[in-house]
Amino acid sequence: MELQQFGPYRLEALLGRGGMGEVYRAFDTEHDRTVALKVLSEHLAADTGYRERFRREAHLAARLNEPHIVPIHRYGEIGGRLFLDMRLVPGRDVAAVLAAEGPMSPERAVSIVGQTARALDAAHADGLVHRDVKPSNVLLTGTGDDEFVYLVDFGIARSTSDAQGPALTQTGAALGSFDYMAPERFLEKPIDRRVDVYALACVLFECLTARRPFTGDGLATLMYAHLNTTPPPPSALRPGLPRALDDVVAKGLAKEPAERYASCGELAAAARAALASVGVAARPEAAPPTSVTPLPVRPQTVGFAPAGAPGGYGPPSSPGLPAAGYGPPSNPGPPVGFGPPSNPGPPVGFGPPSHPGPPAGYPPPGPGFPPAGPGFPPGGATPSGHRRRNSRLPLVLAGLAAVVVLAVVAVVALAGRSGDTTTGTSQAGGSSGQVGTSGDAGTSAGPDPEEQLRAVLPGGFDPSSCTTQGAAGDGDLAALQCGAAEQQPGPQVAFFYLYEDGAAVDAVFVSDVTGVGLSPLSGADCPDAQGYRGYEGPDGELAGRVACWVDDEGDANLAWTQDDVAAEGHVVVADGGESGLADLWAWWNDADESDFRAG
Repeated sequence: MELQQFGPYRLEALLGRGGMGEVYRAFDTEHDRTVALKVLSEHLAADTGYRERFRREAHLAARLNEPHIVPIHRYGEIGGRLFLDMRLVPGRDVAAVLAAEGPMSPERAVSIVGQTARALDAAHADGLVHRDVKPSNVLLTGTGDDEFVYLVDFGIARSTSDAQGPALTQTGAALGSFDYMAPERFLEKPIDRRVDVYALACVLFECLTARRPFTGDGLATLMYAHLNTTPPPPSALRPGLPRALDDVVAKGLAKEPAERYASCGELAAAARAALASVGVAARPEAAPPTSVTPLPVRPQTVGFAPAGAPGGYGPPSSPGLPAAGYGPPSNPGPPVGFGPPSNPGPPVGFGPPSHPGPPAGYPPPGPGFPPAGPGFPPGGATPSGHRRRNSRLPLVLAGLAAVVVLAVVAVVALAGRSGDTTTGTSQAGGSSGQVGTSGDAGTSAGPDPEEQLRAVLPGGFDPSSCTTQGAAGDGDLAALQCGAAEQQPGPQVAFFYLYEDGAAVDAVFVSDVTGVGLSPLSGADCPDAQGYRGYEGPDGELAGRVACWVDDEGDANLAWTQDDVAAEGHVVVADGGESGLADLWAWWNDADESDFRAG
């Protein structure tokens, strides 16, 4: 098999796919070494502001010289794609180890957190906040007392001095993992190193218990938990753990940044002291592995240069990549080396992980991008021929993004201040203490939520043919799976969900569609372009959102919300491809078929 080329790099295996692109094992033909090559999504390089932030922040990350940070050899742009060339480090990430082996001994957990803290403190001293500290970004090499930790993926790191403008990842990429996100980040408050302290405390909790401090599916549920819920002490989940470690975790997870440890090193030191207080000796500091690829004296910039400087390595006239974009090799082989796709974190398909969905393979996985959080798309005009009969048109609503997010935050924060003192019952099972359950008391004396959902199903489906699904756990009140639509060509299978109100369904929808890598539509509309947008009702007001895409398995997907009934629909044509997407779009534009019926 002829291997693909990316500039001077010969691609050998796909190691993983994430929020901003793919990571490959590649051979650098210029320097005669095997590296981990992260190639960012094509659209990111087209954003001038993003390119400049990438150059500036990659430069900051590349100059870090701490043994626990995977070095960046060079970075830049080749053939219209931004990339990072990093040392290839064989090993397993903490998420994979926990999934395979269960909770760790306190000594091992504290050692891993301590080594990670060294990397973070070095980054903080150089003006960088990592912002995505999680088990899958902590890589382990060696065994026993020789186990050595690398902190990887500074791809969304942010300069602490960059107070102006959006964060590096706000252009279509993830802002980090919600499971480990500090409360102030949900509230859009200024951030500093203490967001990494909070995330590192989450990692310590997970290493000790093999579960996350806050569980549940969807943005609203996790936002509520991080803002209002106190996680259970690790010793309550795993009897026999030193109680002193409970205090370390609790302080690291304090809701207010000022109440946390001032640095990651302080948290690690407190964890070691907790072990010592019960007579447990911490592991000695492991030495870095000696068989590593040497780091250049100065990381190289490729394809673009700082302002006023001469250009660096230029891309070849024909980098050997398909015109449509950069794809993985036809046989990527097993995931070995840097960044294996072993993270058991967020799901890779549309919808929260607890959506039971249809039989195996339905709906098929999406591209696996983590969610980027709620926000209104900028809209754009609907091309002729794609106007819905009840005048559903794209909206220009960019300024409303913060309003929706803050509205959700206000609801969950007020709920937390109104007497909710739950301390852990909102965890396993995802029932008590979630945003979506706050309306249960109000609906218990009224109509059954599932009957409400059946009553408003779109006209194209027979309610009697739909089956009950388990709760998604993202605030949904009822869920149904239905078969094919009566009108064909059209949906072959459908899923419908009912929520408390329009704001709740909107937040979940945006989290879901950005979770499969979709961006707001601008200019071209479905099915000629894939993405999501808002649409208007007959009164000219925002009626909901719609998204369309073809996933990696070739299945056509269309999802939409209707705010007046607080419902969401997701329909699929298996192996439909672009033609199936066109069929779904024509079906959706028939209001008699796809409109949820008002109650």
